[in-house]
Amino acid sequence: MSKGLLRRVVDDGQVDEHAYATARRIAAAAPLVNRWHKRFAAQLRAGRPLTDAERREAYACFGTEDYRRGRAAFAQKQGPAFTGR
Repeated sequence: MSKGLLRRVVDDGQVDEHAYATARRIAAAAPLVNRWHKRFAAQLRAGRPLTDAERREAYACFGTEDYRRGRAAFAQKQGPAFTGR
């Protein structure tokens, strides 16, 4: 936990419940970023490194409406309303 790889430890019987809750929280977050991360993770799991273009694309989220909405919501201490744009 000290390295930041884990946020919590749960009993064996609660692993599925917590894993699904985490997955639901991630799925409800910024759809564009989720889509990019899912694609990049699948490619890396398959042993294919990201190309230079894909690495640049990883920063494209900073130019999206969702990024602006997320930053504004954070500053206002509110939950963001992502649009997928």
